[in-house]
Amino acid sequence: MKNDEIKVDRIVDVIGEICPVPLMKTRKALHTSKRGEIFEIIGTHGESKKEIQLAVKSSGNRILKQFEEEDIWHIIIEKVCK
Repeated sequence: MKNDEIKVDRIVDVIGEICPVPLMKTRKALHTSKRGEIFEIIGTHGESKKEIQLAVKSSGNRILKQFEEEDIWHIIIEKVCK
């Protein structure tokens, strides 16, 4: 895995899920995370990847890293807002 330099506190697996499930699970993870917590969303649905990126940025939180491996995308997010 390419996130070995970032310590991930939690992984949210949405592989095989389609809209709106990945976005809903991402929002739930943001809501239940503490400030400074880092979590990784892994999925396969292209539109959900775009929606998650927009939602994280608009919420004021931070995407630390994004990458793809074998048709699975990874978005590593840090919760910076309350």
